[in-house]
Amino acid sequence: MSGLDVLGIALIGAVALGGLTLTIVRAARSTKPREKQMAALAAQLDGRNQVNVRMIENGLSVEDLVWVARSRGYSLIVHRSFKYYEFVYTPHQPGRLA
Repeated sequence: MSGLDVLGIALIGAVALGGLTLTIVRAARSTKPREKQMAALAAQLDGRNQVNVRMIENGLSVEDLVWVARSRGYSLIVHRSFKYYEFVYTPHQPGRLA
């Protein structure tokens, strides 16, 4: 094996390890108790125009997400194909679920 082969294998291994680490961290976040997840989401919905949350990072039901969003003046849009939730600030409109 040449030096470039070893470097290539090391680079591929580092990328794979990084991806695995991110997946484990995101999955661990989704296993927190329901109340803590709802509080963390409510803290993120702080008046910004748009907030995106990946589905893997959140273990809440869609009903819980809608409840938190509406309580903070946001509408929820579910992007199933890209696997994330989009919260759009709509303070003068009732929340919607798309």
